[in-house]
Amino acid sequence: MGRKSSSTQHLTESILGQHLALSVAAHLARTQLIPDPLTPYDGQHMSETIDVVASALARVVPLYVNDPKVGALRELAEPEREGATIRRGATLVVLRDGRTLSSVSIKRGDLRQAIAILKAIGVPELVRRAPPPPTPAPAPDRRSELAAQVLELERILIPPVLPERRERCNRLLIAMARAAPHGRIANLAMRLMSAVHDAGANDAGDGTQVGVLMARLRAAVQEDQNARA
Repeated sequence: MGRKSSSTQHLTESILGQHLALSVAAHLARTQLIPDPLTPYDGQHMSETIDVVASALARVVPLYVNDPKVGALRELAEPEREGATIRRGATLVVLRDGRTLSSVSIKRGDLRQAIAILKAIGVPELVRRAPPPPTPAPAPDRRSELAAQVLELERILIPPVLPERRERCNRLLIAMARAAPHGRIANLAMRLMSAVHDAGANDAGDGTQVGVLMARLRAAVQEDQNARA
């Protein structure tokens, strides 16, 4: 039992000690650090994102490079990491002195630790900027709209006013009342709608009350336009 436990521990340590290419580690980390990693990106954007993730990893855990002079991996010293930039999808690390390293790696165990840290502290560079709000549509010209509605009402209310025309008249008057800049126009619109209804229900002959209220509504809209000119 003791030998099995020791063997399992040794295997775990061996796995955690494995080295992953920095580009591979950055791809793995990206899937856990970006809320929607499956969102399609173009090639350039994906490469830039991987560079950002790799740079974040490099800030919190060691990086290693295959040093041909000694024929083994060595940890990048702190002065080497300072000012270094990561490019081309994390396949290149360019040091401040101009040297370019292409065989940089990270330990699997360190990657797990780095992801946990970065999840906790966040990676500001990965926060997408909110798109600018859409340009609001220009506000409708209420005065022109009211004037156009008055003209349409006058055409509709030419006797005889058929039921389908009364329906259109009601919709126009409700719209005018809602959009009216002051209470007088809204009040006249509602009174006119009532008069049109009464004229239809009573089969009124000349619709005198309708005509009077229509004239008052037209005058009120005209006065409002003149006052705002």
